[in-house]
Parts: sequence; C-alpha cells; structure tokens
Amino acid sequence: MDQAKKSTSEIDEKLDTIKLSFDTEYAKWLSRNQSGSFSKHGNLSIDGDSSPTRNSSSSTTIKKRRPKANRVETSSELPDHKIYGFVNETLFLKNFLLKQKESKEFKTLAIVGKYGVGKTTLCQDVFNNEEVKQAYSPRIWVSMYSKETKEEEDPKIDVVTRILRSLGVEDEMLEHIKTEAEEEKRIKDEAGETEEETVKEKELSRLLYALYSNLLGKKYLIVLDDVWEDNEWDQRLDDEKNQQEKSHLSCGFPKGSGGRVIMTSRDERLAKEIVGEEENLQHLFPRSDAESVWEMYKDAVKAALKIEVKPRYPGRFKQELMDKSCGIPLAARMLAKIEPVKMDETGDMERKKSF
Repeated sequence: MDQAKKSTSEIDEKLDTIKLSFDTEYAKWLSRNQSGSFSKHGNLSIDGDSSPTRNSSSSTTIKKRRPKANRVETSSELPDHKIYGFVNETLFLKNFLLKQKESKEFKTLAIVGKYGVGKTTLCQDVFNNEEVKQAYSPRIWVSMYSKETKEEEDPKIDVVTRILRSLGVEDEMLEHIKTEAEEEKRIKDEAGETEEETVKEKELSRLLYALYSNLLGKKYLIVLDDVWEDNEWDQRLDDEKNQQEKSHLSCGFPKGSGGRVIMTSRDERLAKEIVGEEENLQHLFPRSDAESVWEMYKDAVKAALKIEVKPRYPGRFKQELMDKSCGIPLAARMLAKIEPVKMDETGDMERKKSF
C-alpha cells in the first residue's frame, strides 16, 4: 500500500512538472503572439483529456497550480487526432452499453482516474460509436463544468437545466418553473405556513420532474463528464428508496426503460456515492504500453510542427518518453509541445530541451 501511494505521488509530481513547463511555454507563446509574432508551435492551449473542444484561460503570470484550474468544458465531439491505447477499455464500455441492450434495467457506471489519463476521450469514442447511437436515444453529453455557469447558481439546478435544454425544453418553460416555485413559497410565507423546503429545492424538484417526464419510456444515455464535489452530485442515482424526496437526483432518471448514466471523475469516493457498488466503478490507469504513448506523442508533434518523429535511438527514446509522461496521454501530448523532436544541422533528429 505504501509503495502504491509513493508511486501515485511520484506520478502527480511529474505531471505537475510537465504542467508547469507547459504553462511557461504557453506564456512565452502568448506574449509573442500578442505582440504580433507568429509561433511555429501553433496553438498551445491545453486539451484537457486530449479533447480539442475544450478551452482553458491562461495567463502570462504563472501561478501555483490549483486543482480547479484544470477544469475545462467538454463536449461529445471526437478529438481531432487518432485515439491510441484504449482497446480493452473501449470494449468494456461498449459491453456495458450493448451486451444487454434489450434490458429495461437502469444502470450507472463511473470511470475514475487522474487528470489527463483519458476519461473524456474514452467516453467520446464510445458515445459516438454507431452501435451505441442506434441503441440509445436520446444521447446527452453534460460537461459538469461550464463557462456559462454563474457563481451564484445552484450546481444541481444548473446541470439539470442544461440537460433539459439538450432535450429541447425552451428557456421560457424553465423560467416558468422557477417563477412557479418562487410564487408557491411566497404564498405559503404570506399565509404564515412554515416549511423546510427552500425556493431552490422547490425549483429543483420541479426540474427533476420535468426531466423524468421527458425521459420516460426512452432508452437514454447520459454522460456526466468530470464530476467534482462542488457540483453537489453526491446522491446515488439508482436509489429508489429516496424517490419520495422530490429533490433527490434519482427522481429525474426513469428506471424502467433501460436508461444508462455514465460519469467520469477524479474522485473515487464521490464516484462510489453516485453509482454505489464497486462493480459499477471502472478505474482508468496510465498507459503501460510504450507504443501507444509513442504514437500519441508522434501525432502531437506532427500536428504542432508538421514533421515526422524519427529519433536516432527509438527504444531509448520511447522509454524516456514513458518515464517523463508516466503513461498519461495528456502528458505525452504536452511533452510533444514543450519538448518536441526537431531536425539538427546534420539531418538527425534531436529533442529540444525545455526542462
């Protein structure tokens, strides 16, 4: 156990080092770009779990890393590069969705792993699989972090509202639900009636009922990507005992039509609270296959520098790449941008040393 903890700590330290170097390189590029200079390294924006659809705000001032700085908005769109190294995990996820596709049972699954290990990419790959598309309708992708979310908004209300919008519910109806909850609370307060349910809880319960109504009888697939504790989604989604509590999250998901909910998270404890048994957890670990990490790196270098990677000593280079990236896809792709292979004067390939 101590050895495992030590290993995890070492990986985190290496990933932090890569992230810091990447941020430094980005700051330099941003400074040059703002002054009108062109960078041959192209767009150095962080891809999150290798997704091209996400953005993160960067500053020329490098600050000490805070976990929330790594939160990025995702979408269901496939990344703009080939996916390597997830064959077994993809088969597992497809099996979860398709093995008993005639089943009416509601099921949940949590994919748990550290930042950059590929949770989002894996889900995007399966979410866009043709068999999955044919088996599930509607399919809804929810980025638990959204740049549109205001600081004062209730996290649960925000997510349920965005799911309803994906289902075609118009803003006018959502506003009506909010007004109705406020009006009910006002009337009871004026009548001197005391109740524990707040306006927010009333609004949430109505939104969950609307979600239930829109999903009822449908074989739906919902992906909740990058769930954190501050999203307050810490209630078990297949819990039928608490469905009499109208604001319980499980109330929004019909249980008799074969619906599936997949969540991704870096927090195993939180994942267990949402999906329950250990059998509903799928751990995603760093890649142990040097070849797949090498392919990720090559693709990223080619995309950034428009060159093919041909190191003089491939075996040694691949091992060095594994040592530095710890098998984490995001780290391999970032290394391609901060420590790319380039052509030296003799025509051989060498690496640019950035740290």
